[in-house]
Amino acid sequence: MVTKGGFEFHASSPLGLLLSVLLLGLSSFACAQDTEPNAPCTSAQDLGAVALPFVQEGDLNPDPDLDFFRIEATPGALVKVDLEGAGTGAGTLGDPFLGFFDSACNLVSLDDDGGGNLNSRLVVTVPADGILVLGVTRCCDGSFSEGGFGSYRLTIAPFAVIGSIGGQVLDAMTGDPLPGDTDPFTFVELRRCEAFGCFGINGVSADSAGRYQFSVDSSGQPLEVGTYQIAAFANQYQQGQSDLFDVGEGEDRTVDIALEPFPLQGSEVRPCGSLPPEGGSCAYSVRLTNRSGTAFDGAAWSLVSSSGIGSLADFTQFQTAIPKRLNLRPGASKVVRFEFQVPPTVRDGAFICADLFAGQDRRRPFFNTVVARGLFCIEKGFRAFSVMSEQEAQRLFRQRHAPPLSRKEK
Repeated sequence: MVTKGGFEFHASSPLGLLLSVLLLGLSSFACAQDTEPNAPCTSAQDLGAVALPFVQEGDLNPDPDLDFFRIEATPGALVKVDLEGAGTGAGTLGDPFLGFFDSACNLVSLDDDGGGNLNSRLVVTVPADGILVLGVTRCCDGSFSEGGFGSYRLTIAPFAVIGSIGGQVLDAMTGDPLPGDTDPFTFVELRRCEAFGCFGINGVSADSAGRYQFSVDSSGQPLEVGTYQIAAFANQYQQGQSDLFDVGEGEDRTVDIALEPFPLQGSEVRPCGSLPPEGGSCAYSVRLTNRSGTAFDGAAWSLVSSSGIGSLADFTQFQTAIPKRLNLRPGASKVVRFEFQVPPTVRDGAFICADLFAGQDRRRPFFNTVVARGLFCIEKGFRAFSVMSEQEAQRLFRQRHAPPLSRKEK
């Protein structure tokens, strides 16, 4: 068993194996050092046929410097190439940038942050002549001509592929499936977990029966043997995520997620509809129903966000009015109405979206929210404002309220 950051991993799991390798100083990998000069690509350092996994330690020095390596491998084999630097303590290179070239030095593919923590990762198929050339530089030297400064670790390993990861998203109270094509517009994220944490690698909307399936990442690469997590998000439901789980080579894994509904549910959304190009009053409503077993005593309010409006900031967000008092016994419902004014100065192409919030405890509802959902969006065209489709509006809401692990920050 390996202990890392307060967590325990069995050495037999893919994540445990990775941590074991890291903690043992990569002693099980064949290693080599770079030899200068090994740039440009036509002067790549020839490493010959290497046993995988293979580690190349290198240093971009003197500043600026580039490194290229020529390797012989089995034609058609799928291999993973990781370029690590300061992000995981594997060197001092601040933002590694990795390129894959063929034997004629034609650039085939490149990557900036695919390995997480600003590290680079490529999954490549060895060309028919068995030669692959790898280029190392710093972001964002896409021409592989400028170079950078700092030490790094380049790891080449076989890429073992799983079958798929799939399952269903359900209502935790009723067991009913939560569809992705209609309300609650369920969205599922696949996260890969490594020594430095879990990060999103793909996301899909659930189908009409709440089902989802992943067999590739967002770049279309097959999924590697390893440790994963599933997270699910649905309109008017608490976000949920699975425990970490390991998936073996060729394995198909089923992971169902049950989401807890918010105690207050919004339905029967009635947008303001089309407005003339000079704007006007946008009045809208939503029905709120108390699905909990206790009385609700709180308030509801609506926030309006707009972008591309043509102002100096080109963005605005405001509350339509003071929160509206809500007192609902279990099972009771009430239609709540909101309104805001759209001025004629709003530029063509602007998006205006309305969100609903409700909070328990009328004295401090803003810090006791039990409902958060997108209601609708309108878009200004040449002749009028028009209501966007629910699917497109929900996509905008997800972009604005993306979960932290879905965002890759530089």
